[in-house]
Amino acid sequence: MAKPKVLSLRQVIIALVLLIVAIVMLTVAIILPQSKHKHQGVVQSLIPSALNLLNPQEHIDALAIQLGEIQARVMRLDALSDRLSTVAGIKDKETEQAVPPPGQGGPEKDGYGLTEEELQQKISELMLELDSKSERLNKLETALVHQSMQRNAIPNMHPVDGAYNSSSYGWRVDPFSGKMAFHEGLDFTSDIGTPIYAAAGGIVISAEQTPDYGKIVKIDHGAGLETRYAHASQLLVKAGDRVEKGQLIAKVGSTGRSTGAHLHFEVRLNGAPLDPRKYLKS
Repeated sequence: MAKPKVLSLRQVIIALVLLIVAIVMLTVAIILPQSKHKHQGVVQSLIPSALNLLNPQEHIDALAIQLGEIQARVMRLDALSDRLSTVAGIKDKETEQAVPPPGQGGPEKDGYGLTEEELQQKISELMLELDSKSERLNKLETALVHQSMQRNAIPNMHPVDGAYNSSSYGWRVDPFSGKMAFHEGLDFTSDIGTPIYAAAGGIVISAEQTPDYGKIVKIDHGAGLETRYAHASQLLVKAGDRVEKGQLIAKVGSTGRSTGAHLHFEVRLNGAPLDPRKYLKS
């Protein structure tokens, strides 16, 4: 029941100013962080645990584990390289001095993580070792390819499925003239149409009809080595073709200077005839 008081204009303005100041201070107190520690706590709580990254040392430890796995693979490459050396028949200094890595194990004690500098050093050493292993494997690959090419280029495969006249190479009585003449190849007696195969891989240098040889195929095997397949009834390759060992190249016939169906097979080195029996036996 007290008598109401009437505020003057001045008092109203002062009250409004105080109210505004109080609101501003309260707003500032709410928006601005209270402390660095509290701010970090709030931010950290907002980041899911799955997004928390490894610290630098944990990251280095993870890389060190991967480095160990790579070293294990390098050891397996060494074992593979040794087997390839045995297959290729190659003995180099690295193979002769190769010693199996010692077994390792036992409980871990006072373990510590590698530093970044130590890890970089290990990686550099491993890269040098990998370069050395790569060079060695390249040498083995070259040797194996060379051996494979040599085996493919040696005419040691029978050109037809049949036996040859073992006394046909060398001096004999010529069936047409009756005189002694040197026969420069082996004669394989076979039926007309019997498949003729390349005794070795190479390049066909001639596939033609001649008066003496009849239909003949000549194959260059490199290094001056050449084989000839004469008296064929049909030629299945042409000059310039590349053939593999065992590839069908012609069929047996009796063309040219021939008394009957057979294959006349020659091996020549720089044009000079060689005894094909030495190659076929190998």
